[in-house]
Amino acid sequence: MELTKRFFPIGRNRGFTLVELLVVISIIALLLAVLVPAMSKAREQGRTIVCATNLKNYGPALLMYVQDDSRGRCPFSFSWLYSMKTIQDGNSSGKCSEGCRWHYDKDEPDGTLWPYLKNLDVHMCPTFKNFAFAGGLNSCPNRAKHKSSKTGASMSFNPRYSYSMNRWLGMDWMEYIADPTLASEPSLKLSRVTRTAQCFAFSEENLWAINGGRDDLNHPLRIGDTKVYSNSALAKTDLWMYALDNGGVVANFATYHGVSKNKCDEGKANVIFVDGPVARIRGLAGRDAYMEYGRPFNGHEKTNNGQIW
Repeated sequence: MELTKRFFPIGRNRGFTLVELLVVISIIALLLAVLVPAMSKAREQGRTIVCATNLKNYGPALLMYVQDDSRGRCPFSFSWLYSMKTIQDGNSSGKCSEGCRWHYDKDEPDGTLWPYLKNLDVHMCPTFKNFAFAGGLNSCPNRAKHKSSKTGASMSFNPRYSYSMNRWLGMDWMEYIADPTLASEPSLKLSRVTRTAQCFAFSEENLWAINGGRDDLNHPLRIGDTKVYSNSALAKTDLWMYALDNGGVVANFATYHGVSKNKCDEGKANVIFVDGPVARIRGLAGRDAYMEYGRPFNGHEKTNNGQIW
């Protein structure tokens, strides 16, 4: 009995040794190193699903709009979310230039498609919003630095939309030539769209250009590209895939889904096509983007004897 008491004293607790504590801390650190990236990836996948789900609402809204339009036309790509009057008033007053419309929250949406998609949450991809608050647009500073171009006063910086409409659905080129003022809001009749499974209706845009370092942000060409992917970023509500191959204005699909932030030029975008399906796509550079995804019908590129851009 004395021997037992000597080696195993009653009432005395045995604590952890330093080695044991270090082992436990190491195991916890290892688990965190494995779990935190996995949780971040899961959160981003969830955000991407929300972005795609939002776009699914645009398909029925587009069809309902066309059915209600007396000529069966698509919404005008400049004014489907905000009316031309609201846009022009913002420009003339200096309160909100077109380049700042995406983050200006003092005007309520009043565009032609708004009655069919009357929910602000539907117009915002959470992944886009993360990038917006972090960096801002090439020609539009971030939230902390943003000022009105005319007055120098601080401007509202609360992203309102992240999806853009295919300009070639929302603009009939020959009607535009007849009325360059855009007073008639010359959009295309949906019945003329024959590439319904290839032509996109709405998609996401980046907040930066990917043009081989031709701007201050110095984004190089994407891996594998020999042509400029994009010369412009989200500002207005239309996505203008350039129909010429001369290095002019180029808008393109977003590239921020499915990749880390330091590879945000190499990812994909959620896209809804005219016939309704939503897909995640790695966009094409140069005119290939227009030829594959922008054209509403075969031969569209020959409109006005090829003088279409």
